[in-house]
Amino acid sequence: MRLLLALLFLPMLVWGQSAQTVEMWREPDCYKHMVYLLTATKGKLNDTCDFAIAPAAKDIYIIKTDYIKSLPDTANGYHIHLVDADSSQKMLYKLQREQQTQVAIFYFAKWHHYLEYYQYWVMPVMAKKKKLQYGNQALKFHYFYRQDLSRFEFTKTECTSW
Repeated sequence: MRLLLALLFLPMLVWGQSAQTVEMWREPDCYKHMVYLLTATKGKLNDTCDFAIAPAAKDIYIIKTDYIKSLPDTANGYHIHLVDADSSQKMLYKLQREQQTQVAIFYFAKWHHYLEYYQYWVMPVMAKKKKLQYGNQALKFHYFYRQDLSRFEFTKTECTSW
């Protein structure tokens, strides 16, 4: 009887645990993982590339693209907003001017892959009066697709400048 009760309540115990990592079974899950890493480290993922998120920031804006269908609403205490680059430019500029600090805006570039190796790029974006300006640095997130486990594994970040 005790064994039967334990087996019945097992799913509730397992589902009641908070997730510490993002499961990466599909390519879109890597974007969620990148958001998790950016917010967990406050943008300081790499010693050579510093995309520091302002200490007072509560919101992070991600430029909406056709290949990012959804992202979590919150991550590590930050509110995540998918925004259209054209229609939100004035709003982001006004927000940046009111806060007197750099608003955390990022563009997630489409992935590139070769065999099992995948690269995703994250570029900071600055809101200017007339347009959004992309930075001259980017973070490359490297993932390896484990075919034996049918999932992605994060390997490293790398800073790229141009």
